[in-house]
Amino acid sequence: MPFSPSGVTHLVRLHRSVGFEKELQEVADVLKVVKEGNINVLAVIIAPYGWGKSELLDEVEKLAAEEGFAIVRFALSLDSEFLTQTIAKEKNKPMLVLIDEADEISRIAAVHKLGALSDEKFVKMIQKVATYIRALLEPRSYRHMLGDPERFNKIAIIIALTPQLYYTILKNVIPDVFDITSGRVYKEIVLDTRYPFWQFVETVKQRLSAYSSQERLRKIEKGDIDPLSPFTLHELAALYHLAKRKGEVTPRSLMKLTARLFQLKKEGGRLAYLLREEGINPDLDDEVLELAFAGISFEKKTPISKEVYVYRVPYEDKEALVTVREYLLTRGKDIDLKDPKNVSYEPYFYYSLIEHGKLYIYVFTEDSLDISKYLIGKKYLVLDDIAKLVGIDEVQSVATLTRELSQKLENYMSLLEEVEHIIGIDGIRLRICCGYAIWQNNMGIRESYIFIHVDREDELKKVIGDLTNIIAQGAVGGYVIDYMNIFITSRVLLSETIQAAVMPLMSAYWKRYYPEPAANYVTIQIYGADRIEKLKHEVIKFEINKLLRRSSKFPEFVDVIRLGREKARENIIRYTLALRKSKEKKQSALIKVAEALDEGQEVEGFKSYRLIEEILLNTFEESIHEKELRSIIVALFPTNLWREIREDDVIELMKLRGVLIPNGDYLYKFNEELARRYLGNILDQIKSFSEVVIEKQTPLGTIRLSKKIDVTEVRASFEDRKTYAKALREALQKLIEAKERYEEIRRELEREAEERAKLLRRISTILERYPQRSKFIDVVKIRPQDVEREETLVQKVEEVLKIWGEIKHMAKYIRSKIDVERDLEILLELPEPWLDDYISTLRLYAFEISKRYEKIIQLERERKTALEWLKAKFGDVGDDLEKAIVTIASKLGINARLLEAVARRGKGAVLDVEELAKEVGLEKPSVEEYLERLHKVGAVEKKYVA
Repeated sequence: MPFSPSGVTHLVRLHRSVGFEKELQEVADVLKVVKEGNINVLAVIIAPYGWGKSELLDEVEKLAAEEGFAIVRFALSLDSEFLTQTIAKEKNKPMLVLIDEADEISRIAAVHKLGALSDEKFVKMIQKVATYIRALLEPRSYRHMLGDPERFNKIAIIIALTPQLYYTILKNVIPDVFDITSGRVYKEIVLDTRYPFWQFVETVKQRLSAYSSQERLRKIEKGDIDPLSPFTLHELAALYHLAKRKGEVTPRSLMKLTARLFQLKKEGGRLAYLLREEGINPDLDDEVLELAFAGISFEKKTPISKEVYVYRVPYEDKEALVTVREYLLTRGKDIDLKDPKNVSYEPYFYYSLIEHGKLYIYVFTEDSLDISKYLIGKKYLVLDDIAKLVGIDEVQSVATLTRELSQKLENYMSLLEEVEHIIGIDGIRLRICCGYAIWQNNMGIRESYIFIHVDREDELKKVIGDLTNIIAQGAVGGYVIDYMNIFITSRVLLSETIQAAVMPLMSAYWKRYYPEPAANYVTIQIYGADRIEKLKHEVIKFEINKLLRRSSKFPEFVDVIRLGREKARENIIRYTLALRKSKEKKQSALIKVAEALDEGQEVEGFKSYRLIEEILLNTFEESIHEKELRSIIVALFPTNLWREIREDDVIELMKLRGVLIPNGDYLYKFNEELARRYLGNILDQIKSFSEVVIEKQTPLGTIRLSKKIDVTEVRASFEDRKTYAKALREALQKLIEAKERYEEIRRELEREAEERAKLLRRISTILERYPQRSKFIDVVKIRPQDVEREETLVQKVEEVLKIWGEIKHMAKYIRSKIDVERDLEILLELPEPWLDDYISTLRLYAFEISKRYEKIIQLERERKTALEWLKAKFGDVGDDLEKAIVTIASKLGINARLLEAVARRGKGAVLDVEELAKEVGLEKPSVEEYLERLHKVGAVEKKYVA
């Protein structure tokens, strides 16, 4: 049976649990620490009654067995005894001790809570378990119980407890053991108590598969039956709805319901029987009851159905899910998109399923949504009147929504968050005193929205202090702001009281150095005890109108924010700068801008520059670090809105106008001595560009190229800041020109040096092989034609060596006195080695040598053949061919030359009489006579004689 009627784990467990991936990973980490660290640890699994602690321990047991742990498992009951099972522990063999809280303990803890400590047996059990756990965690201190402590290493203790027993009793009574901060608990593993519909369906599917026959699995694979068979998705939706209605959406309760339906279907019953047993008993046909209570779409049109659009939306497409959420909100429902475990099932609205490893949400709507790519067609739901008969109400009425919103907005933080939601802010959330702030970049303007709730005078004082700092610094939580909206609520203090405390802030200088009050950049809205109800009503009215799709304007506070933002934007724009794009370098463009500003001209895009410069000069006394000034510019001005100019460019303009003098990393206000020193440094830099020197390393030494540059003299005298700035700009312009000229010449020299280096690298490879050619190469004045000449020469040398390589062994064999290597040594000592003539002559020698070599080889081959023939015919005749011929010819009375001619032809050769006669200079009859004699002694056979 895939489902136990009791809802607990089977005796023989074939299935695997679904949804414990995160918890199992945490357990795996515990086991790894124990196994690799040679230590003992305690971990606590915490889950309510019926949430699958035992199922999880089954998975843990399987995981630990795969990791090589010895396993001891028992139930934590009033008669627990487990130490005896661990005594057999082997040294260095990891052991896992699993302790599962028994139901009797859960009931005592749930019913009596701390009153359970009056039960003496219960208290003894707790103390005994704590002692045993401490003994295993610290075996050296419990030798009297365990014996040799070194045997008790690598022990993981995992105990599964209900929150009532763990948090209420054990953490309070035995904190030295059961507390993660002060006790001996290494890790708390809290089971996720959400059990969404998709997880329920996956669990049922897994159970059915685990206990299936091979025949059923083959049918599923072929597609003959559904993996959920004998159930349908409608039936599982109805079971989930039933558990939800009863407030028992837990694995155990759902498995019990599934087991009951499984048994009913085996006995020929159906889902409607179970629903009627559970009190869902309207006057409806069984099939209609099942469809109505399931609340999900079906294919077949019936008289009691209505047509709906069905969308299959992947959970990963958050943009599409936002559209779904907005639709559900208008009908009084919501869907949490932050976590897939919050996406479950809502009858008549949606359900969730895992398909091919991905989570999908099936949504039913009477109106089409703007997510047409996920529309899978039109299906049917039962009519609203039928749905009401099984307890499904229509979307919440306005009165219900108003009541719920009103209750929700009683919490001041919820009220502020609702205001934030209506304003439509999307930024970085920051915590501040008595509330929070949102920072966002809105089209280049850095905005901050501060939401504060105060009920006491001391809180208000703290808020005023924080706001004072924010206005003075122009930043909140480290984030620079250009505009700020403050929203303050209170259930106790009157708006007038808060207004009186806050208004002095509005007259303070914005960002401390601006010549304007904060009121130009800050909007404050106050809703004290006399106005907070009005705010709540505005929020509720807006939400209801939005829900009912009525045309409605935004609440008053939204308009105030918009007006304040526009007013601030006008003031912020005053502090913007813009540099016109041009082909010239930015430094040259800034020099021209500085010159025009010094002459009192209006420069396009720099209308506010003088004011910005004045503010910046007021931020320090005599000197400031350049990095600090850069940070001040970013903090004070809307640099995000500046075009083609940054904070470094503003600092450069101040230098070019002589109001700042750089000295190391610091900037000083105009000082004649520092000005002369800095101008002198610029002039020295110009002089440093008067010569370009390029050096390049090559295999044949260093190439050094240089070229002088004419540098125009620049006057170094000045009388005041203006004349200094003019002289500085002139010097900087000359410096730019000198740099450009220097870079141009440097590139030219580098190209020239690289070309020469390439030539030297090419010639170096030649000289490495033929160093005698170095006397004909001028490394300093080397030319491409020199390299080409030597490379051509090398090619010819290679050709000579190739020819010589082919005939060298022949020349040696025939004892030729030609020596090509020696010839090349001599020739390469000449400026023009005449290698073409040498190659031609060598080819002729090669031809003659090869002919002579072949002739000698042929003669030797014939002599060898003749000797072998003579030895075969006349026995051992020695190795002297000529002597053997004379001896045998005399003995046989035949011509010696004829005998030699026959012998050279070898064994089995055809003997042509005419050819032999011609070869040895005899008459034909004489040849025939001699051959006859050779035949008689068995030297030749007549069949070989032509």
